[in-house]
Amino acid sequence: MKINALLIFSMILSISLFSRENPFEPTDHFLEQKEMIIEANKQAQNTENEEKKAKKELEENAEALIEKKKKEKPLPTIATQVKKVQTTVNNTKEKKLVEPKKVNLSEAQQSFNILPFIKIDIINDILTIQVDTKYKFLNQKVLRPAKKLLFDFEGNVSFYTVRKDIISKKFISLTVGTHMKENYFRIVIDLPSETTNYIENIDSKKGIITLSTK
Repeated sequence: MKINALLIFSMILSISLFSRENPFEPTDHFLEQKEMIIEANKQAQNTENEEKKAKKELEENAEALIEKKKKEKPLPTIATQVKKVQTTVNNTKEKKLVEPKKVNLSEAQQSFNILPFIKIDIINDILTIQVDTKYKFLNQKVLRPAKKLLFDFEGNVSFYTVRKDIISKKFISLTVGTHMKENYFRIVIDLPSETTNYIENIDSKKGIITLSTK
């Protein structure tokens, strides 16, 4: 509470004028009271200034907090979180329900080495056999009743007989076996239909045999 220094000072001055013979000469008591009033007024002013400063700081802090809250991204509600989880679950279920792509065997592509020196490629039911050129092509044989095509290459090589199934409607399997005493190895192609339905293209210099249907 503010102290009205001027009012208190006037009252003291009036009392002093009535009680003293020389009202214009200040007494020690008057001076002490004057100093006390001035000091009390200073303290009151300082207190008011501190209150104003504290109030201003509170207002500034409140405004800063409000601005910060505006910039912050609001947390999703429980309903929003549940909806997001349900959407993810539904998407996962839809993916599981999608049927796997059916592979057309006639368009299957395969490439492998049945032996280190014999490479096989199958693209769109065209079978290509590539043999290392250091092994010379000898001859071809056809076993019509057994539906087999045989290709012989010169070479005294030792290995176990190898058989490989082929994923194709036009070819069943491929087998390679060695005849070391006769100094050659043989490649046998098993066919699902008559041998007359196939065309053989043999490049003996490059060691490449190509088989396709008519």
